[in-house]
Amino acid sequence: MFARIASDPAAFAAFDEAQAVLGYDIRTRDDVVSLASTVNVQLALLVAGVASARILEQLGAAPEVVAGHSVGGFAAAVTAGSMAFADALRAVQERACAMGRLFPSGYGMGVVAGLPERSVREIVHETSRGGAAVYIANVNAPTQCVIAGQNAALELALDAAKAAGARRADRLDVAVPSHCPLLAPVQARLADALAQIEIRDPRITYVGSVGPRLIRDARGLREDLAAGVAHEVRWHDASTMLVEMGVNTFVEVIPGHVLTDLARAAFPRVRAIALDDVGAQSAASLARRA
Repeated sequence: MFARIASDPAAFAAFDEAQAVLGYDIRTRDDVVSLASTVNVQLALLVAGVASARILEQLGAAPEVVAGHSVGGFAAAVTAGSMAFADALRAVQERACAMGRLFPSGYGMGVVAGLPERSVREIVHETSRGGAAVYIANVNAPTQCVIAGQNAALELALDAAKAAGARRADRLDVAVPSHCPLLAPVQARLADALAQIEIRDPRITYVGSVGPRLIRDARGLREDLAAGVAHEVRWHDASTMLVEMGVNTFVEVIPGHVLTDLARAAFPRVRAIALDDVGAQSAASLARRA
C-alpha cells in the first residue's frame, strides 16, 4: 500500500506522527497478513490518504475540493483542515476496533456489477423478507453496488444477482458489514468519540458521503463522519455533485485506482488520475494544468 510513497520525504512526517500516536510504525504492517485486520487496513488507508495529499500539496497541487469514500472521509477531513491528524488516527482506531469487536465473524460484503441499483435493491429486499440481514452498502456507479450482511444472506443475494444477469457478483475480502444498519452501535460509539475531538469548519469544499451534500461547518462534518459507518455510501452521487460543481480533475490518493476507473467510466470529459498509476510528480503536474 505504501510502495509509491514510503521513500518520499514529504510523507515522512505523516509516518512519524502516526507512530507517535499508535506506538508503532504503520509501514511495518503493510503486508498481506497484517492487512487482514480491519484495524490495520483502516489506519493504513488514513495514513496513506493524508501522506498522499501532503505530497501533492508540496508539489503545488493542493486540492480545491475533497471527498472520501468510507474511511477516506477522515483523510479528506484532515486535508480540509478540519481535524488534526492525530485526532483522526484516534477516531479511526476507535471506529475500526468497534467494528471488529461487533462482527468478529459470520458477516461480510459483496460486489454486484452489471445491474442497475433498482434491481439490486429488489434482490436485497426479497432476500431480506425471509429474515436474513443483507443491505445495500455502497452505490459506486449506476451499475455497481456493494452489499453487506450475514454470510448466508450474502450468498443468496449474490446468487440471485447472477441469475438476474449481473456481470459480476462476488464476495469481497472484507470481514465487517460496513455502511448498513448493523453498524448503528458503532455509529453511536464513534459519535461519542468525535464529540471529544476538536473539529473545525472545512477550509476547502468538503463533500460528504451521507446524502451526499456539501458540508460547510464542523457540526455537519462531525455528523457525516459518524453516520457514514452505518449508512449507504452513495459515491456516484457524490462524484456527480463534484462534476456539477465544475470539478474537471479528480486525483485519487494511495492506494489503487478503483475510484479513478469509476470516474472515467461515468464522466468521460473529466480527467481522472490515480496517484498509484502515474506517481506523485506526474499526478501533480497533470492536476496543475487542469
